[in-house]
Amino acid sequence: MQRSIKEESKEEVDDPKPKKIKQVYSIRDVIKQNHRDLIQDEIPFKSTDKEYIGSYQRAVTTVLNNMDEKELEEAEKVLDLWNKQGAPKEVQCK
Repeated sequence: MQRSIKEESKEEVDDPKPKKIKQVYSIRDVIKQNHRDLIQDEIPFKSTDKEYIGSYQRAVTTVLNNMDEKELEEAEKVLDLWNKQGAPKEVQCK
């Protein structure tokens, strides 16, 4: 049986779940947001250079591999928080 449009819209209003742009975050997402300076230091190209895009993911991997245990634990805590409650709005808008 089909529901009417009014019934569907009423259910959407009654369901106050926050809308997230991205549903599941990874540790790389946290690092990209919280360690931008370290990532930029690892990239040998200017942001206007053609090679910049290709080296960005390698720089993220390098930063991840160079993190000590304490930094990784902190990033994991942020990751858990983001996956439960959603990332901050400034992160979601990117």
